[in-house]
Amino acid sequence: MATLLDTITRPESPKVVRERKSRDFDPANLRSASPRNARKAPERQASLAKLILTRQVDTCWTEKYDIEDEDYAKGAYGKIMLAKEKVSSEKVVIKKIPQSTPARMITNEVKAGKLIGSHQNIAAMLQYNEKPDYHYIVFQHINGQDLFTYLEKLNFSPRTEHEARSIISQILLGLEHVHKNKIAHRDVKLENVLIDTKGRVYVIDLGLCAFIEENKLCRDWCGSDNYLAPEIVRRNPYNGYKADVFSCGVVLFALLFGVFPFENLRVNGVQNLRTLKVRFPSDVKVSMSAKELLLKMLEDDPEKRYTISDVLKHDWICEEESPKFSLKASCEATPNA
Repeated sequence: MATLLDTITRPESPKVVRERKSRDFDPANLRSASPRNARKAPERQASLAKLILTRQVDTCWTEKYDIEDEDYAKGAYGKIMLAKEKVSSEKVVIKKIPQSTPARMITNEVKAGKLIGSHQNIAAMLQYNEKPDYHYIVFQHINGQDLFTYLEKLNFSPRTEHEARSIISQILLGLEHVHKNKIAHRDVKLENVLIDTKGRVYVIDLGLCAFIEENKLCRDWCGSDNYLAPEIVRRNPYNGYKADVFSCGVVLFALLFGVFPFENLRVNGVQNLRTLKVRFPSDVKVSMSAKELLLKMLEDDPEKRYTISDVLKHDWICEEESPKFSLKASCEATPNA
């Protein structure tokens, strides 16, 4: 019998997208990464210096942690080290990021980490240090794997509505906390969601986040292909919170159907489309309530698209308490890169 991945050629499965090695992030889309701004080294250092001066000075991480694995994982802009706190023996992960990385991504992640603080569905930032060649950001260690890896091990078979509800509800609660701190994540995707072995979900990686001023729209177009809201692809000023909801809709669609809702919008010219249409695969049984929610999250018009609060109040989300599920024993833990 043909599987879902065999029979559906459009939309694409997350696995196919990964195998095409499509770029998750194009630095050219960030103004801070443009050739003109790249020459502003003194301003870059001043920005970092200002960040450091406005926060409590941390003890050098080498005095606090013992490294257990220097090559624990590979991140988008550096490597991830596994370490252990010397006093408590608690495990942490340390991002080792080269100084050549766009300054904005460092300042974003550190500033957001401090503002957000502790939340049950966000991997907490614990410490930041800067050295001549590298930045070091210490995070809570999550004993689990990212959502893409979890689905990949299950051959991207559609998940039950119970399981999908549990995962997306926790993602939404984490993002609700982020939004309450006037921050838009702007890079919500399967790879930026971790699930521990008990089924708790954590949102990670705020390097592309935006700090939202009241009544102001975002004007820098960034994010990951296949998760981009249409207004970003069309290069319109956009509401960062609403863009996060669209990306969450893509994640929920992938959980329920095992495929993405759209082909790569940036490649296929959504700017030429009047309205983006959502099509549900006919060979996967999903309730009308879930489909209705997806249509609200993947609404082409951001003015009509649901907010995080709207999604959390929807009947499908409130249908049950969404208790955490346990990962299958066959899915081994992988690093929170």
